[in-house]
Amino acid sequence: MHAVPAPSNGPTLTIRGRTYPVLLPKLADPRLYLAATITSLQVIGQVGLHFRLSIAQILVALATSAVLEVAIAVRQQHVLLWPASALLTGNGVAFVLRVPGTQHGDWWSLRGWWIFAGTAAVALLSKHVLKWRGAHVFNPSNIGLVLCFLALGRLRADPLDFWWGPMSLWLLLALVVIVTGAFAILLRLRLLALAVTFWVSFAAGLGVLALAGHTMTARWHLGPISGFHLWSVLVTSPEVLVFVFFMITDPKTAPRGARARVAYAVTLGLLATLLIAPTRTEFAAKVALLGALAIVCLALPLLRSVSIAPRRALPALPAVLAAWTVALVVVGGSPSHAAARPLAHGHVADLQVLPSRGVETQLDAETAQVIAGNLLDAVPAASGRRLRVWLEAGTDQGPPTAVAQFAGQAYRLHSTATGQWSLVSGTRP
Repeated sequence: MHAVPAPSNGPTLTIRGRTYPVLLPKLADPRLYLAATITSLQVIGQVGLHFRLSIAQILVALATSAVLEVAIAVRQQHVLLWPASALLTGNGVAFVLRVPGTQHGDWWSLRGWWIFAGTAAVALLSKHVLKWRGAHVFNPSNIGLVLCFLALGRLRADPLDFWWGPMSLWLLLALVVIVTGAFAILLRLRLLALAVTFWVSFAAGLGVLALAGHTMTARWHLGPISGFHLWSVLVTSPEVLVFVFFMITDPKTAPRGARARVAYAVTLGLLATLLIAPTRTEFAAKVALLGALAIVCLALPLLRSVSIAPRRALPALPAVLAAWTVALVVVGGSPSHAAARPLAHGHVADLQVLPSRGVETQLDAETAQVIAGNLLDAVPAASGRRLRVWLEAGTDQGPPTAVAQFAGQAYRLHSTATGQWSLVSGTRP
């Protein structure tokens, strides 16, 4: 890359006898609007939605991306710039990435700091190293996250949950911020149609999966998620909307032509559902969704070099859609089977069911009685005591955990395939 000449009226900075132009963002820069949107969601997530993410982890991702971008610009372009794109990359990584064991409210926790730093570095460097004809191939934060999750797995790193919490003023505010930011940015960039086209294709594919009996387990839901519930959770998920509006619409990687953008969006939507089809956990489904964008971005340079007339491609479209539908049904469907009903071990009279926070599922009286009965089988000393029972979000992407408390002692129990609950050893405080 060639050195950028100093603007005639712009600010400069002299370091060791060399003058560097200082490049600052303009107020009309769409990146500032996107930064404001993601930062607002970070604040809402911390204050109202209890994201399991620390301020220190966010700062590590931001600083890593910014320092690398500034250093590369100084070396290659001989300019000092405000790293607007790098900060978006770092913020995007921090927004999606989670390190298991991080607790909400532990603001300065550096747990897994190297994961945030490494993912941000890989994401930022990808646009400088993985290039095709002068343009970067991948969306930086997307490829960094995909490689992180594939390399480390769910025990060390996992993506932000599809489900952010029950409908509340905070969640409503987050949805308003997402939609408002999307319209403000994508209308300016003329990319709103691309996002909507993908969303419709993705919703259609998920509809086929839901009708085929596809199921998914999640740390915030007790038992498999299926049918309309599965479809509605994924289609309306704030995490999916962020992916739709702010990741696939990266102007540097999305095609420029109107027809090419429609093909890009539809292909991405169909591929995402096809990759989700064989998955059975939320972690795998999220990685599949992110991975679909990486695959399409990798294929774009090849597709750009192959010119196919629309009149030749259209006759094959019905066959492609039919094959895709069959593949979704065969790969994504699951045999219908009745869920194991919990068998109560007698009635526990003094039992109080408390609200379950951080999970979508709320305990019903029947399940709470089963949990209490299984606890009494394992801990006879609890008999005759007042029991309080509630659910907590699962760990390591596992199902929710039941917490039973009596006389100041708390016990955690995991659900089994038979509908019973087994005591987890070493859980007494």
